Amino acid sequence: MANTRINRLAHDGISNLLKVVLVGYAMFQLYTSYFGMLEPLVQRGVFLGLGIGSIFLMTAQRRLAEKQVRALVPLDIALAIIGYYVCFHIVFSAKRISNFMVELTTWDMMLGALAIAVVLESARRTIGFFLPLMALAGLAYYYFGHQSITGTWQPPRVSALTFIETYYASTETIFGYMVDMGTRIIAIFIILGALLLSTGATEIFIKLATRIAGRTYGGQAKVCTVSSALFGTVTGSAVANVMAMGPVTIPTMRRAGYKGSYAAAVEAVSSAGGQIMPPIMGAGAFIMAEILNIPFSSVMTAAVIPALLYFMVLWFSVGLRARRYGMRPLERSELPLWKDLAEPFAALPMYLPAAALIALLMMDYSPTLAGSMAILVLVATLLVLRTLKCLLEGRARDLPEVYRTLLKEIFEGLYLGGKAITMIAVLLACAAIVVKVLTATGAGVKVSSLILSFSNDSLVIVLVLTAVLAILLGMDVPTTASYILASAIAGPILIRLGIEPLNAHLFIFYFAILSAITPPVCASVFAAASIAGESFWRVAGHAVVMAIALYLIPFLFIFRTGVLMEGTVFDIVYDTTITGLAVFAITGASAGFLLGPLTWVARIILYMGGGLLFFPAAWSDAGGVAIVVAMAAFSHWFPKEDPPHQPVAAPLEGRR
Repeated sequence: MANTRINRLAHDGISNLLKVVLVGYAMFQLYTSYFGMLEPLVQRGVFLGLGIGSIFLMTAQRRLAEKQVRALVPLDIALAIIGYYVCFHIVFSAKRISNFMVELTTWDMMLGALAIAVVLESARRTIGFFLPLMALAGLAYYYFGHQSITGTWQPPRVSALTFIETYYASTETIFGYMVDMGTRIIAIFIILGALLLSTGATEIFIKLATRIAGRTYGGQAKVCTVSSALFGTVTGSAVANVMAMGPVTIPTMRRAGYKGSYAAAVEAVSSAGGQIMPPIMGAGAFIMAEILNIPFSSVMTAAVIPALLYFMVLWFSVGLRARRYGMRPLERSELPLWKDLAEPFAALPMYLPAAALIALLMMDYSPTLAGSMAILVLVATLLVLRTLKCLLEGRARDLPEVYRTLLKEIFEGLYLGGKAITMIAVLLACAAIVVKVLTATGAGVKVSSLILSFSNDSLVIVLVLTAVLAILLGMDVPTTASYILASAIAGPILIRLGIEPLNAHLFIFYFAILSAITPPVCASVFAAASIAGESFWRVAGHAVVMAIALYLIPFLFIFRTGVLMEGTVFDIVYDTTITGLAVFAITGASAGFLLGPLTWVARIILYMGGGLLFFPAAWSDAGGVAIVVAMAAFSHWFPKEDPPHQPVAAPLEGRR
């Protein structure tokens, strides 16, 4: 009994401490976004320090709550203290360390080694073994490689002092530009998404998606697709999308007659696509703009058609499957009313921040300013509307309670935002270690040369190898890390072969997104499978079949550049039209339905027709169009007999 009480007190104490730290963490990001960033080492030191230390405290909290190995809690607390201290040491020593002539002390060297260790361990606890092990192997190669390796792959000799200066006591690695992107840009959008969730503003997503897609075939699954696309505009996270939308959309699809594994696959693939959905996209998109030194609006504009193509594939896939199995659309009476979507007290807290965000980004204001102003608009809108509603309903005496509720929701959003930022902080620091190894040792250039040599300078082979690389590097790591690592290796190769930098990086980024749904390790599929209670491999199989056309779309960034808004209006319209027809054909072949059920022979022919449309030549366009039209007519006039599935539709949760 005494031990249980002590454990409960310890859990409550750590939980309360975490609330204070994480809310303060989010407020620090808000403060610096409104009033300006601090000195680089100070800003990044606070950002990374609060992130690392809080990861270990969250582990201790979880051990106590779930009655895991509680004997390790003191170790977690000790690691949290070390994580906070090693970074705040940099904060308080920033002026001394920034001096070009400074000599690091023995204490600095010890703290540097500890800092690297806690970065790797906190990353392991957050994103798994893959990236931290890669970073550890890279560090060993960087420091010991000169003594143990000879020949082409021998790295330069480095001393312990240079090692610590490079990775700790400078703005080169764990306090480098990646962590700078995290604290300067990415964090503010995480907070925005968390506040939208905590204040209930995102409820409009489900209603809007239902209104858009509910009356079409496969409407229940299309609601998932549309809501995930909309939700992705404010989160840019595949797993966050799955965890937020999955508990509603997956049961709804199951009640409509979809198998649980298929419903989970729809949610997983839809949620992964949120990372390329403007205006926010994934964290990697901000890093891309920084690497290429271009306005974020340029990345956002180029990504519009690829994002639409992504969700067009899903729209076709679920719609054609629904037609094949006779699954009827929702009844008109089951749809939310348009007036519900325009009701000011429910809709404006979603529409106004989104409109402000898009407008500021399109006017080339910095993402930091755009995100922080969207948060300000959100809070101001909620305050004004809830006050006005209370007064109009004659409940003026309830205003204090209304304000307390709003304040509670805001603090909950700040807490959730701070919690999510910790994971981004350690991820970026760990990825920075790997990237620094690639640049400092020349390994990145050597791997690039190896790929070029293997491909014999063939662009198509290089593209395929780059795609495989991005997907493999995405195993067990978030999209951002996969993109950073793959772009460091393959980006220079593609640019050297004549590809425009933005096209090359979007190609890599798209495949990094697809790594989230590609077995054997795919985080969004795992999250969706756990919600649905289905086999991971069954869900992954559905996801891959559904996404066949998605694996071909990035190649069009290179061969049909109109899809990236490049060229004349005719080029853009023509390339987009041909691409849309191609993904329709590939998706129809995968679903086994076009204008009617398809035989296996017809599906193979349709795959060939869709494949021709991906090849940029007049003869292939003509041939591909002819085959698709012929197969559409064939499926209509000579359909394969296909018994209908159970065509039942159930109302969405929370729908009028």
